[in-house]
Amino acid sequence: MNKTTNLFLPKELESFRFEIEDTLLSAMIITPYKRSTTLTESKFAGEPYLPYSQTYPKDITGEPMRLLAQINFAEMPPLKDFPSQGILQFFISSNIFVNVDHYHEDIFQQFYKIRFYPTVNFEATVPKQEFLVQTADDRFPIHQELALQFQPIQEPVSALDYRAIHCLPNLIPSSQDVDLREIYLQHFLGAGAKIGGYAYFLEEDIRHESQLLKRYDVLLLQIDSNDEIGIMWADSGVGKFFINREKLLQKDFSDILFQWEHY
Repeated sequence: MNKTTNLFLPKELESFRFEIEDTLLSAMIITPYKRSTTLTESKFAGEPYLPYSQTYPKDITGEPMRLLAQINFAEMPPLKDFPSQGILQFFISSNIFVNVDHYHEDIFQQFYKIRFYPTVNFEATVPKQEFLVQTADDRFPIHQELALQFQPIQEPVSALDYRAIHCLPNLIPSSQDVDLREIYLQHFLGAGAKIGGYAYFLEEDIRHESQLLKRYDVLLLQIDSNDEIGIMWADSGVGKFFINREKLLQKDFSDILFQWEHY
């Protein structure tokens, strides 16, 4: 694991620097911005790359899904364990927003679909526009096509990650007079749009009591609400996709945990 010597820490946490830096993971911060894209570019929403041999993905009810995100790894700086080329796509169905209170998780890809193309054929079809039309009451979390910029970072364990209490036993939870856990929460929540690193949870890590879910140990993609740029998961929520590290190394994206939550 690569370490950094310039990780910013509040003065109250300096005595825990070694333990905190020992949790560092490589991540790729995603900055979305308004711009139209080509079919093969990285993007949030918009039209996906679709080879002639592929059909447009539909959910289990037969309803066409929509492109949530497309990552062209050739456009992204290298990230440990992730592909260096190919296109990874995330589709979701509007049905995931029906009759959901504050939380939803799924591993069966019935209302979302992950596709990976290890090589890119630039003779791709253009999806039918009716699949992409938004209505006034559309609940799709991304309101317009967004191009993406990438910035590699290293980040420490997020405060609500189930591993935090094991990695930082003297800090989370804290029994000292100063509430160090609260200070850690303020600085290391793991929020934002990114690939890799640690996830952001509104309440608690869904994996902490499940051996089944703990196998999804890599954050494949996180998209956080950002009202300024037109991203909103219901009431200021966040969407996350997790994968097992061995499956990621094999470029096998058939087994994915998708979870989204909101206030």
